[in-house]
Amino acid sequence: MAIAFNQQKGSAQKTSISSFQYKDGDNKMRIVGDILARYVYWINGENGKNIPMECLSFDRNTERFNNVEKDWVREYYPDLKCGWSYATQCIDNGEVKVVNLKKNCGSKSLLLQKILVILLILILAGTFVSSE
Repeated sequence: MAIAFNQQKGSAQKTSISSFQYKDGDNKMRIVGDILARYVYWINGENGKNIPMECLSFDRNTERFNNVEKDWVREYYPDLKCGWSYATQCIDNGEVKVVNLKKNCGSKSLLLQKILVILLILILAGTFVSSE
């Protein structure tokens, strides 16, 4: 839907997705929503942080590499390999954020294993309720 003429500000309307930032020590958050399995490239950004970039040759629906889309990361970084990763949403201090979980990042790997074990226990116990 278009913005009404008297509501225009003369600049682009910007929105951003907040990501959960891990801290040393205990990290407390409430995980909500589904866990999204995906393949991503982890590229070192200008700020020194790793930035996840989607592997476009991987189709999430079929969970296979179909190479329908051109994978631009591979074009600019031919030696970089994509890795299996997970993403989910969480509530952190009342704000919904995206949590990027990846298998090979040390303490985050342990966090991912704990999350998956807890979800499995809740599902088997019948206390996990889907939002559908």
